[in-house]
Amino acid sequence: MYFEGIRKKSESIEAFMGKCVHATLEWLYQKENIAKPYITFDSICTKFDDIWVGNWHKDIFIADVRMGSDNYYSIGKRCLSNYYHKYGPTFDEYVVGTELAMDFKMNGRYHFRGVVDRLDRPKPGRYVIHDYKTGKHPLTVNSAKNNLQLVIYHLCVQEKFDDIKDITLTWHFLRQGVEVSIHHSAEEMIKFKKKLKKQVDQIVDLTSDSGNFYPKESILCNWCYYWQECSAKTTGNPVRRAE
Repeated sequence: MYFEGIRKKSESIEAFMGKCVHATLEWLYQKENIAKPYITFDSICTKFDDIWVGNWHKDIFIADVRMGSDNYYSIGKRCLSNYYHKYGPTFDEYVVGTELAMDFKMNGRYHFRGVVDRLDRPKPGRYVIHDYKTGKHPLTVNSAKNNLQLVIYHLCVQEKFDDIKDITLTWHFLRQGVEVSIHHSAEEMIKFKKKLKKQVDQIVDLTSDSGNFYPKESILCNWCYYWQECSAKTTGNPVRRAE
């Protein structure tokens, strides 16, 4: 559906909640807030409420029959509470930018794009890439070391800035209040580049005229809203609209 340019407004309540939390944290690190001596948690909650209500729409769906929209609203508030009590009440980090759209080309052929939740430059030459997660399961340190998402962000930052001395990759697992930070050596980054190249080549082969890229049915289909277009499905998605 991505390659064919098919887009739908439908989204899961989990995705909607995550976007509201991300938007609230983006607001938190605007220049006028960074300059304040402190930020109250009430003001963060007010902003979250405004974003939640202002962006709510009729095509939000819930796959988990045990949960309602109020449950996810509370989870979003808990994510922000965990973050506030860990890093607040001042938020005066040296922020380069939030929600930064970045890209880079590898070997002049492989084009990668990503959006960095927050990029800090606490000291000249030192950069910290922050990624916010609102899901149930935090990564272990070993899993984080093999995570390609932030490796791509690492390569994007490395290409964009000339004064790079050190890059830290930091995940914020907001639901649990857990932070995981790692560094990659130059040797590790060379290996990651080879791995990325190999994976792109495999995808290109599968999506070429001589290959096939068939959908694989799983429980995750309940969080997908392209059932009408999918060759693996013949009925509508059984999830219910959020209220």
